[in-house]
Amino acid sequence: EEEALTAVAGSPAAAQYRDLIAQKVRRNWNEPASARPGDSCDVRVQQIPGGEVVSAVAFNCTGDGAFARSVEAAVLRSSPLPLPADPRLFDRNLLFTFKPEQ
Repeated sequence: EEEALTAVAGSPAAAQYRDLIAQKVRRNWNEPASARPGDSCDVRVQQIPGGEVVSAVAFNCTGDGAFARSVEAAVLRSSPLPLPADPRLFDRNLLFTFKPEQ
């Protein structure tokens, strides 16, 4: 069963799910004045079933603190997050990379 979950997590459907979340976050992002082309952050999101965001933490950011805070705020504004087509892909602890230009 664990192998099946690992295969699902690395599947194209999992990548598509992360892309849907990143797209929604980008739509809710307010770019700070300090943002530079190429800035990005890894984001750790805790969510409950239904996609409601409990917390969002940006880390490994190439931008400054204002950029990181703007990303965290965008994730919170994006709640509830889209749900995956395959329920096995839902993860309470989600990790994705936020890149404004993608």
